[in-house]
Amino acid sequence: MNYNLRLNQIYITERLKRRLDEINRHPVATIIAPMGFGKTTAIDWWAKKQVKKEKDAIILRQMIVTNSITDFWTGLCRVFKKYPILEEQMKALGFPKDPRSISIFSELLEDTFAESDIPIYLIIDDLYILRQQEILPLVVFLSRTMTEKFHIIFLSRNQIFGEEDKMRLGNLLCEITVEDLKLKEQELYGYGKYCEIQADKEEIKELSKLCEGWISMIYLNFKSYVQNGTWLTNTEDIFTLINRILLDPLPEKSREFLILCGMTDEFTKNQAIYLWQNEEAIKLLESLTKNNAFITKNDCGIYRYHHMLQQCTRQKFSEKSEDYRKENYSRLGHLYIKSGEYIKAYYTFYKAKDWNGIFITIEKDKLKSLNTEHSQDLFKWVKECPEEIILKHPSAITPTMLKMFSFHNIPELKRMKMLLLKSLEQDKVLTQEEKNNLLGDAEVSESFLSYNNISAMSAYHRRANSLLSRTSLSVDSRGAWTFSAPSVFMMYHRTVGGADKENEEMKECMPHYYQISDGHGNGSEHSFLADLCYERGQITEADISNRMAMAAAKRKNQFSIMINSRILSMRMAVLKGDVEEIKNCSEDCREWLLREKQYTLINTLEISQGFIYSLLEHLESSPKWFLEGRLSEALVMFPALPMLHTYYNQILLAKGEWTEVVARSEDCKSIYSAYNNVMCQIWLHIQLSAALEKLNKHNEALDELKYALNMAAPDHIIMPFAESEVYIGNLLKELKEKNIHQEVMNNIESLSKEFKKGKEKIQEKCWGEYEDYGLSKRELEIAKLAALRKTNMEIAEELHLADGTVRNQLSRIFDKLNIDGSTKNKRTKLDDLLKIKKQ
Repeated sequence: MNYNLRLNQIYITERLKRRLDEINRHPVATIIAPMGFGKTTAIDWWAKKQVKKEKDAIILRQMIVTNSITDFWTGLCRVFKKYPILEEQMKALGFPKDPRSISIFSELLEDTFAESDIPIYLIIDDLYILRQQEILPLVVFLSRTMTEKFHIIFLSRNQIFGEEDKMRLGNLLCEITVEDLKLKEQELYGYGKYCEIQADKEEIKELSKLCEGWISMIYLNFKSYVQNGTWLTNTEDIFTLINRILLDPLPEKSREFLILCGMTDEFTKNQAIYLWQNEEAIKLLESLTKNNAFITKNDCGIYRYHHMLQQCTRQKFSEKSEDYRKENYSRLGHLYIKSGEYIKAYYTFYKAKDWNGIFITIEKDKLKSLNTEHSQDLFKWVKECPEEIILKHPSAITPTMLKMFSFHNIPELKRMKMLLLKSLEQDKVLTQEEKNNLLGDAEVSESFLSYNNISAMSAYHRRANSLLSRTSLSVDSRGAWTFSAPSVFMMYHRTVGGADKENEEMKECMPHYYQISDGHGNGSEHSFLADLCYERGQITEADISNRMAMAAAKRKNQFSIMINSRILSMRMAVLKGDVEEIKNCSEDCREWLLREKQYTLINTLEISQGFIYSLLEHLESSPKWFLEGRLSEALVMFPALPMLHTYYNQILLAKGEWTEVVARSEDCKSIYSAYNNVMCQIWLHIQLSAALEKLNKHNEALDELKYALNMAAPDHIIMPFAESEVYIGNLLKELKEKNIHQEVMNNIESLSKEFKKGKEKIQEKCWGEYEDYGLSKRELEIAKLAALRKTNMEIAEELHLADGTVRNQLSRIFDKLNIDGSTKNKRTKLDDLLKIKKQ
């Protein structure tokens, strides 16, 4: 075979070089072109040149090979492996889907590289493979927020930024297009000379028309010219040409090796040896790489095929016998297990229909690598897997049970338990202790079927305790015991009139769970009582139990209990009018949650902040995502959804969106009834009462409030009514006059006054409310309306006064506040004065 080694060397036109040189002058660069136009080749050339130009420059690269967001994020974490703290933080954060977590990721990058002046270039290749709607928010945010020393370069077949984003980026963005990558006729002539192609100008002109600047087609034509002295016909598609020029001429052994390795997305030399099962793979790999520009090796020794070559080899692989394909997919799956690439292992074993391989992977991984993105695939694997295979892997069944609960597939969880019992009955290898441990793990997984029924769950935990000789593998002690919910009491109060009994159950039952879980959720029984006391208005008792909860949680690093304790402290601070406590709690919590990489609990904090600021009637301090109702962005598990919706309803009330509260009621009832969350139901009836009253549905509002009282009174729960007094005050008075729940009403009235006092103290300190500026109540009303630029007539109509009265009052107001000038200027100064006072 004739070889022309220059054909496999990088060739970059002078015109393209000048465009690539612009990259380091922009924070963001995109190289957009269809397949085969040399995007990756161009950036390879640029990166090598850049390192020579800036010796300290850091070049980080990621090649996207699947459409899985999880795979993308895992790969991006690996890119930062030289920064182990950042890598671990990113793994803990997970792929940032919402503005809040994207902002956290940006902060992590900034913190990592803040002290360095070394330029950093992050290259992300083949972005088009990912679903654009999922990745675009992250891409856009990073593009807008990167510092001058941090550059991000995207390679894609499709456009990344829309016109609006391009306008916002402006000159921050460097765009390299297909027109920059195409070889013009004169450039093609120069490339031919470089490759020592013995073709005249007319032949080159003919080739230029045929290929239209497409570098891959040009390369294949040059290879053909070297081999047989002719150009390729344009009647064949590119993949047929690749087969004819790159695969068919190869010796059989080389061609088979190329096809075999093509089933991977990327591979190392040792992995190629493992797949080929012969050291001969090294020579084959060296020869193929040297003589084929469609195979590249990066600085880490990882080989990759160009997409066009990969598609061709995979088509050839698919034409092999079923036994051949299954055997080699299975071998590749075991290779992924060895390298800890469990997600790839699962999917590769499934291609081979190697069910043993899948369950061996589950035994190794405990299904920790799989998230919601993979749930339907897991269901499919388990359903298709022959039962006799599952029975051979009892240690894989228990983590599958727990994952089925996480993915809310309860029927499959129950089936897995039946298979576990059958498996252990048949097993002749495991010791009795090992069997008991598996049964204990299964009891813990099954306990979630009785979620928020404290005694019923504890029955499972006690059985697990009698079986386990170790800590249960069905529990992640660093995971959120609360499922990211903001209140233990709201989670576990499930029976009207049963709060005290539930409190006793918590105290009795939780120690059994702590024993099998190494203290998972430590302090939750104290947190339950603290919340209960608060809801009853017993603030001193709530404070004591809350401090006990915090101390217990700290002993075992139970962050979900710790954050709940701080949230309750913030709610009590409203009652005391202590705005500094609210701010300090918020800032401290966010700081240590970030430090401890407890990113999901930041949602819990922000949900609670939104709720507290809705009670204070100042939503501008609420998290934007929550204020806008983007509830799908909350990283909470389904047991915490009732509280998420309860707190959001309170935001809607503060926004005055009465009809929306009513419209959501049926959905909320459905969510709250799933686990019989009594507190959420009480709140819903209060919120409906408030909304209906504003909609002039007085009788319906009274009925809803009575319903809430009937649910709350047996447990002496009064705080939700006190916190909602601004909306339901008149309704409460009306019900009190009818002697409904008289004692409870008296307590609500007393607590409402205390809450209102604390709230107004905060409102005055933070936002200048209730400041009279030396004016009477009536003068203050008129002054505020005048500051809003309302005319005397409009003010008179709104306050039911005569025009002359308003004119005389305004005159006195301006005198008292020493405001002079024209009428217009006076109102402007009045507005400025009130704004200054509010700061």
